Amino acid sequence: MARDTIILTRQEIAEQIDVADTIDAIEEAMGKFEAGEDYLPPKAIFEIPVGEPAWAACITGYTKTTNLLSMKVGQERSRNPDRKLPTTNAWIASFEPLSGELLMFCDGLLPTMYRTAAAAAVGARQLSREDSRVLAVIGAGQLGRQCVRATSSVRPFEKILLYDQAASAAQQVAEELSEHLAPSIEVTSAETACRQADVIVTATNSREPIVAADWVRPGTHLSCMGSDLGEKIECEMTLLPRCKIFADQVEHAILRGEVSRAVDNGLLGKDCYAGSLGQVINGSLPGRQNNEEITMFDGVGIGIQDTTVVRTIYDRAVELGLGVRISFS
Repeated sequence: MARDTIILTRQEIAEQIDVADTIDAIEEAMGKFEAGEDYLPPKAIFEIPVGEPAWAACITGYTKTTNLLSMKVGQERSRNPDRKLPTTNAWIASFEPLSGELLMFCDGLLPTMYRTAAAAAVGARQLSREDSRVLAVIGAGQLGRQCVRATSSVRPFEKILLYDQAASAAQQVAEELSEHLAPSIEVTSAETACRQADVIVTATNSREPIVAADWVRPGTHLSCMGSDLGEKIECEMTLLPRCKIFADQVEHAILRGEVSRAVDNGLLGKDCYAGSLGQVINGSLPGRQNNEEITMFDGVGIGIQDTTVVRTIYDRAVELGLGVRISFS
């Protein structure tokens, strides 16, 4: 008998699912992906010719662990804040892989923020020094907010430094999250945040470098999560040769990730990655090997992460009776 399809809103996801609930599942999925049991087609990313920067993407993935197939359509419009709209919007359809039944159709923006922030946290857990105490998050938008929540949970941080070019936005996030997180949150300049940090997470849509090379100390870990197009960059290119760099998927990241511009300019070779974060997770590749290394996780986002987060959301929706049920039969 055909199952009903659940229609789920962003508000319902926000009220019932916390980003911290997804970190362990994302870590497991990234490790198992390297075993070759999952299916991850290339992303389809294309520019929409509407007279201003406008991008659309189609991302899909299947994981054996979740027994779920997801397909996401995402949109990015850099001038949407002027329209009082989010820069990014997305929608996810999830399917039973054997029968092809549509199980759920839901907001894709918050799941995207969750899976990206969870991946940043996994990068920090796997690659940062165990004695890391100061976390810097660059960007206080939708993604930055979730990165603060997720990454602060994987090390015993004593202080969180938050920067955004809109200082008022950073201050609002700091005030809101201070009620829920143990470490103190301080709004600072990007330079102050990076110079003091043991872990730096970048979560912006920047087309110009924000993190200067000489701000980053030996022993720092960076999870760079904002660069998912070749036009984007968050760190000075001269920082990258000093880093031991891992990707979520090397083939995707070298084209669109933090390293892509440095590779195009000949500063790095195409062999610049030490490997994937999944290889570190499953033990087939060493991660950080001493306390002086600068490590970097270059996360462009992959479809199996969406699938993994959506499984958590779908199971919670079934358990709690969330959303609207409709039948297409």
